[in-house]
Amino acid sequence: MEELRFVRFRLKGEPFFPDRPWIRDIASVGDLDAVAAESDVFLIDGEGPLDDARAFLRRVRSRWDCCAKPLFLPASLGGEDDLLADCVVGSLDEALRRGREMSARLTEVNGEALAESRDFRLLAYLFVRMDGEMRPYRYPFTPQIYGYPVADLLAGEGSDTLFWLRTLRDRGLLAQGKLVDRIRFCPKCDGSHLNYVDVCPNCGSIDIVRKEFIHCFTCGRVGASEEFLQENRLRCPFCSTRLRHLGSDYDHPLESYGCNDCGHRFVEADVVVSCLCCGARSRPDELTVKAVHSYRIAEAGKTSARVGSLEDVYALLDGLNYVVPAYFSQLLDWLLLLNQRHPDERFSLLAVGLTNLAPLSERVGRQRTTQLVDAVAGRLRQLIRSTDVTTRTALGTLWLLLPRTDAAGAEILADRILALRELVSDGSGAAIDFRIARLSSPDDLVEGDNAARITARMAGEIEA
Repeated sequence: MEELRFVRFRLKGEPFFPDRPWIRDIASVGDLDAVAAESDVFLIDGEGPLDDARAFLRRVRSRWDCCAKPLFLPASLGGEDDLLADCVVGSLDEALRRGREMSARLTEVNGEALAESRDFRLLAYLFVRMDGEMRPYRYPFTPQIYGYPVADLLAGEGSDTLFWLRTLRDRGLLAQGKLVDRIRFCPKCDGSHLNYVDVCPNCGSIDIVRKEFIHCFTCGRVGASEEFLQENRLRCPFCSTRLRHLGSDYDHPLESYGCNDCGHRFVEADVVVSCLCCGARSRPDELTVKAVHSYRIAEAGKTSARVGSLEDVYALLDGLNYVVPAYFSQLLDWLLLLNQRHPDERFSLLAVGLTNLAPLSERVGRQRTTQLVDAVAGRLRQLIRSTDVTTRTALGTLWLLLPRTDAAGAEILADRILALRELVSDGSGAAIDFRIARLSSPDDLVEGDNAARITARMAGEIEA
């Protein structure tokens, strides 16, 4: 346990954690520069001032060389600061235990990638906290209402953090976690500060009041209660009938609102939404609804944190008659329908998994891995016909849709792809491993098959 190097930011007042020879104390934020690279775990200790503690916390999370390292507090700082720290620990033993677990995971992170970009720094931060989620924090006076304190610091000042996180999610590096909230935004200016106003459904005026109405059974007329009140008694102003008994002489109709501008009576008011930013008025169903989630690291993100991004390596496969996955699925569904009507219109589908790129990159380096994948892409380009279509739905999985190809033709192509392992390997034994799943119509189809079911089934075969 003592091999961990602790740095404690010592505030004024009595410390919570006891002194130990392997804990190095610093007294100012500026001292962090001298110890950041050699530290494993950070502590904030003492009674105050809390502004100094918050400044130190932000400084640690904004530095590339220590942004992913564990940082513990003896007590809550409150608000967003607790999201920047890892947790409150009740003893030094707990800090040692948690610090050891997180530091062990940090050793798996590609240190060079940390210095390259903010993407790697965020992925490393989440990789070290693999079972946790990056939670949003509510900033009620900001346009987007919610923000992510850790991501904001890693993104840098002036960055669009929410767009950055969505981009990482779309790339498959991040996954959405728990749904925290739903926020409605103005469709004109995307502002989130909205005022919901009841208005008259007839003229749209906001000058409406809640009123009690009376229905006279004698003449059938309806009016506001104050119109029927004469000399402290209820009397119909239209037929002069005295209204003594509720239910036999009169009743209260459903109308409960009145408009002071147009005189319209109604049961329920319409609701309009007024944007406090631009003044635009909208109906509630016209508002833009955005879900607010926490984020966690995806499997592809874990790979990127360990070996650096492999997305550009896999992208070398996208030059093979590539179409986007959504169009590929539509084309596969169309071929299924065509095969049902014309059974002689056969097709085959291959799922090709490159199963060892991450460990291969760790062993021989990204440059050599890129060369091997480029060689594979070149060989595949020679094997694929101009009528074949490909897509890539996940890192390392290439899909080939082969129109007018029966099972025998698909098996020949699969064997040739598997043979590429030896053709593109080098003398050191570095080679790309392939795993292939194959489906041919109509023999391998089952009742109810569609593109989604087929690709899910074949992806399971690749991963098995």
